[in-house]
Amino acid sequence: MMLPLHVPVIIVGAGPVGMLLSLQLQQQGQQILLLEARPKAVPPQDKRTLALSYNSVMAFQDAGVNLTNTAMTAISQVHISQQNAYGRTLLSHTDLNLPFMGQVIDYAQLMRASMQALDAQNVPSHWGMAVSNVQTLSSWAQVTLADGTQITCDWLILAEGGELTAQIPHLNPTQYNYHQHAYITTAYFDQAQNGVAYERFAQAGPFALLPYGEHYRLIWTRTPSEAQRLAHLPFADFKQEFDSAFGTRAGELLAVDEAIQFPLALKQLQSVTSGRVICIGNAAQTMHPVAAQGLNLGVRDAQALAQAFQNTTQMKNGQLGQTYARSRRLDAKTIVGFTHSLVTVFDQPHAFLQVGRGAIMSVLNTSLPLRQKFSEHLIFGL
Repeated sequence: MMLPLHVPVIIVGAGPVGMLLSLQLQQQGQQILLLEARPKAVPPQDKRTLALSYNSVMAFQDAGVNLTNTAMTAISQVHISQQNAYGRTLLSHTDLNLPFMGQVIDYAQLMRASMQALDAQNVPSHWGMAVSNVQTLSSWAQVTLADGTQITCDWLILAEGGELTAQIPHLNPTQYNYHQHAYITTAYFDQAQNGVAYERFAQAGPFALLPYGEHYRLIWTRTPSEAQRLAHLPFADFKQEFDSAFGTRAGELLAVDEAIQFPLALKQLQSVTSGRVICIGNAAQTMHPVAAQGLNLGVRDAQALAQAFQNTTQMKNGQLGQTYARSRRLDAKTIVGFTHSLVTVFDQPHAFLQVGRGAIMSVLNTSLPLRQKFSEHLIFGL
């Protein structure tokens, strides 16, 4: 495609958040250009499984992404507990009168469905050419592609993995290495999943069991060496370790697939805007998967920015980025802080912390108003 010299909005990064924002702005009639380094013909390689909140599912569907029931598995309840200690919480879709709490979908399936929506809605996009440089001034921003092509824009939205943010001044990133890996596999039980997602604070590390077709997807947080050890354990030994941590709530564990692993770290920008650049999704924050909030937070970024762009008279307003940043600060800081505390403070085997954890979960479980407010924050943000 012929690339323009100038476009009002450039979005860099055709991940789920970047594509969602592109679709939303296209529906508003905005002039945009989506840039992605990956060639369009190369299928997504990410093998992770995502837990989309009800709000996120609705956002993608409203944007024209066809998320079929065959591609997703519904979460009706979330069961939160801890190993060898009292206290548990059961969050339910009925608490908020929703049809489901969330849906589980493979990352690759969400990507394919979003790409199909881009094509169906003729969203201007350019694939297979990485952005090598970004620059922002007071009234415009500029991207330079790998072949030297330069394009200016009124607003540059970074929705890629965050590498380009290092070129932008005043963003002040905070980073934290958890020294942990996510160990991910499909777990097969003698009972079909019943719509319950389990969040378990096990002594060896927190894990989630997500409904996945008729089975479950297991995401277990371990040290890198422990994740490697699990990957090479004979099944009988793995089953003994899993049963000790979780029991047979989901039935008798019969088998697990070959696992995948990836390292876990936190990165959050203290400022998500600088000049004419706005950062959303993974460019603004990457999080630990323990609370399944990373992509859902990015979806809310896209929703808020699309709302900010609805008033076309504001497109030339240099304060639009700062207005957006203020609207997202509470939600982003709170959810990232909450998730970080689950890993660094809440997930500790100390007896005192276990008692406190149990008390919090018990109070939450017995109070419908508290459960409703907690669920609302996780699904719809703050």
